[in-house]
Order: sequence, then C-alpha cells, then structure tokens
Amino acid sequence: MKVLLIDPPQKFLEGQGRTRQVQPLGLAYVGAAIEDRAEVRFLLPDTRVWRGDDPWRELARAIEAEAPDVVGLTAVTATWRAAAATAAVVKRVNPEALVVLGGVHASTEPVSALMGAPAVDLVVAGEGEETMREVLGALEGGRVRDPGSIAGLVWRDEAGQARRSAPRASIGALDALPYPKRDGLVWADDIHPTFYQAMVTLRGCPYRCIYCAVPSSNDRQTRYRSATSVVDEIAHLRARYDIPYLFFHDSVFTLNRARTVEICTQIIERGLVVPFACQTRTDRVDPALLDLMKAAGCHQIFFGIESGDYDSLIKIRKKTALGAIVEAVGQVKARGIRCTGFFMVGFPWETEALIEKTADFACGLGLDAISLFSATPLPGTELWEMTGGVHEATSIDFRAPEVNLTRMEAGAYRAVFERVEARIKAHNRERMMARFEGEVRECWPG
Repeated sequence: MKVLLIDPPQKFLEGQGRTRQVQPLGLAYVGAAIEDRAEVRFLLPDTRVWRGDDPWRELARAIEAEAPDVVGLTAVTATWRAAAATAAVVKRVNPEALVVLGGVHASTEPVSALMGAPAVDLVVAGEGEETMREVLGALEGGRVRDPGSIAGLVWRDEAGQARRSAPRASIGALDALPYPKRDGLVWADDIHPTFYQAMVTLRGCPYRCIYCAVPSSNDRQTRYRSATSVVDEIAHLRARYDIPYLFFHDSVFTLNRARTVEICTQIIERGLVVPFACQTRTDRVDPALLDLMKAAGCHQIFFGIESGDYDSLIKIRKKTALGAIVEAVGQVKARGIRCTGFFMVGFPWETEALIEKTADFACGLGLDAISLFSATPLPGTELWEMTGGVHEATSIDFRAPEVNLTRMEAGAYRAVFERVEARIKAHNRERMMARFEGEVRECWPG
C-alpha cells in the first residue's frame, strides 16, 4: 500500500520563488505513525520554487507518478480551499484513491470541511496518528469498512449526508509516538536549510486567547513529552541532519518551568548545545530560567505580546501587566538573547488611538524585531463567534488587513494599519542596522 501525504500549495501557486522553510510536522508525525503499514511519501509543493506556467498541472503529474492508494491532506482555514482543489486533482488522475483530510480546520469544522470538498472521502477530526492507522487497517477494496467504528471520523453516507463517529480522545503518552518522519520527499531539490530544524515538545494549551484555534483542536488538555524524549530527538537531529540551529514550535515552550529546566540541563550535560529559538509568553520567564536557557543555546525568544493596551489584553484573555512585559523583555535583552514581539491590531473594539498606542508600546520596548498582524477570525475561536463567523481567512500570513473588524471604515482601518506598519518596518530596519554595525565592530574593533 502506498500513502501520499500532501501539504496544500499556497506559495507554490503564487509563483514568486519563495519556499516553505519548515517541515509541516503534523504530516510528519502521521507519516511516522503509519510507515509500518504502508510506503509513505510526502508531496510538499511550497518547498519547491515554481518553475512552470501551470502549477496545478505540475502537481497532477507528481500525484500521477506516485500512484498512491491513499492520499492524506492537511489544512488550516486559509489552505482549506487549496486542499479541496488538490483533492479534486487527486481524483481526476487517480479516481480510486482514498482521500482523507485532517488538520486544524478539519478538527474545528469537520462537517463543513467534508461537505465543501466533494473529492474528499473522509475527514479526521482531532489528532491523526491513531485514526490514520485504523483507517489503513480497515481498508477493503479502496474503501473503509464500517467508518463508524473508527473514532474521530466524518464521512458521507449512501444518501450523501455527513455522518460522524465518536470523538477521538487526545493522545496522552506523547513519548510513545515515533519521531516525525523526515524522509520520503517527492520533491527534495529545493529544501530550505532550516527544513529539518523544527520540533515540538508539547500539545495543547491551557490559555484561551480569543483569536487562537489551538484550544479547540484538542480536548483542552496540555500534554508534554518528557525532557529525555525531547533531548533524544535533538541528538537524533544533530547526528542525522547535522542541524546548526533548532526551533521549538510549541506555542509556549516554557509553559512547564520544571520541564524546561530539565530539558536545558540535559542539553548542557549531554553536550548538545546548539543555538535555538522558541516561542513563549512574557509571564512564563524569569531571570534564573533565562540564564539556564542561554547556557543551553537559547539564541532568540518570540513573545506573543499582542497589545499595548491593558484593557485590550484583558478582552483577548491575555491579562499581563504592561510593566511585567517591559520587565520580561528587558531580562531577555540583558542576557544577549534576541527578542521578537508579536502584536495584533484590529480587534472589534479598537480605535485608531488604541492601534497607535500598541505601536508606541511595541516600538518603545527595545525589541530586536516586531511582527505586526491584523486580527483575523478563525473557526473554533471566540473571535470567530464574536464577529458572526463570516470572515474566512484566505492567507496564512495575516500581515495585511484581510478583514476589518473595527467600527472604522475599511479604508480608514487600512490607512492606520499601513501607517503603523511603516513605523514598525522602520524600527526593524534600524535595529537590523544597529546589529550589523555591532557585528562589524566585533570583527574589526579598530
């Protein structure tokens, strides 16, 4: 049996020569979970620089050449339509292939994801490793026997109506999962050097930020890999791929302080120190922890700060005192760790003055870089419900205002966003030049 796992194209369709820099780890975990039951290959269009005049034809040729029995697709809301179009290509070139859709969008909107994609046969709601193993085990003549007996599935009955099986419980013992499968790429010629440097150490999130779909994509339980499992994988990545850098893609890497301490301690003791970056919250770091992270190789921290207005932070359920944010950024910078802040504007209650206030706060923090995003509702989030569930994301990059949720006129919101964006870009250029000049002085102090 042959399984082809596909990440829907986006950058590939744009034909701008940009490529995806990080392996999609959700697919990689599913691939590892089923490779004892099938030959597993990955088609990752966004890792390739598009060179032709018809990207869909190029995808069709690749799918036809692979001749898979089963195709697994993953999608977030912004790539769901591309996933549906890819499924249609699969059925056109290989009508007998079973097409399965999973990912965050499928988990939050499983019925509409299925019914809106006629070429998709099954939707996996929730984590896909165990569900896909059971799907492959139940295949008979290219179709799944009794899909209702497999938890976490949505399918069409004979009348074309959506049916759902019992929910799939989240995987508790993450250490039992094999490492993500990182080989078997259909297109491997354009892989970015950072492709193998990503890993995750936990799943779920206890926080309930109104713009984030992570809490709705599982049973709201945060589950951790052990420190030994994490460091063993770092050793594997160092030995197998000679990675010069590491990026922890956890939403909040330092969520469990004791486990973070153990991970960093093991990295140091086992001689596996390599520069790494991570994402976390300003209220989840402290001086002693940062000292240890620095010794273990921490090179950059990304803080999700979001707003410079305390009332807005309360409304988005990210209640952190502005003074505490200033202190956390200062602690990171004092240790020579690069610090990037994520900010989001355009929430329904925001005015031009509040948006400018966030920009003032961001530019005054001394951050090495600032990333500005426009608030965009995603299915499964409170922001989606708050704004009527009518704004469908069409991009995975919310650095431009796709929608206007404020009470300002659309043109007025775009104008203030662009004005604030220009300030932030100027800040980033200034910081980049200052860093470059510092590096030059280090090399040629005279």
